[in-house]
Amino acid sequence: MAKNTKPIVGTELTTDGAALNVVNKLYLDITNSTDLNDVATGKWAWLALDITQITPSANETSQSDADYAGNGFGSTEITSKRFQLAVTGKRHIGDAAQDYIASKQFAIGNSLHTRALWIDNGEAILAEVTLSNIVSTGGNANANQTFQVTIVFNGAPVAINGTLAMSAPSTEDGTYTATVTPGAAASVAKSQD
Repeated sequence: MAKNTKPIVGTELTTDGAALNVVNKLYLDITNSTDLNDVATGKWAWLALDITQITPSANETSQSDADYAGNGFGSTEITSKRFQLAVTGKRHIGDAAQDYIASKQFAIGNSLHTRALWIDNGEAILAEVTLSNIVSTGGNANANQTFQVTIVFNGAPVAINGTLAMSAPSTEDGTYTATVTPGAAASVAKSQD
């Protein structure tokens, strides 16, 4: 079905100044690929429906040192990072991203590896990730089921080389495909959601 509507003027999300968190988008590749060379090979599920919070953290390892030249004061060097995104919300059965994560709750090893595409304030970041701390149900009897996952980056992420565009979601399973138009400056095309 063709889209024949557009946002009302003034309801667009701002991408400068005091930016809202909803301008960021998080997709998971449900094909279990870990290839960081071509984002267009994935089948991307948007992790958004009933997701209320995505919190990034660096999970840094540091080394503290002191020498005689510091006159009693030390210094700290960050020697590594394991970047991660802690995702929480309500369980929505039938959502492609949540169903994919829920299917991994008893998995171990490489079966928890996939790719994440995180669009952070307009910058598209692709990373091999491990899905950890999966909670796909639970909570009070008189409340919606809870949902959470921690998406841990494995190694250094990469940037998209060109302009990234996500397709309209597939009517079959709600997933997206990514295309990249080569260009000098990396950017993200306006969302079609």
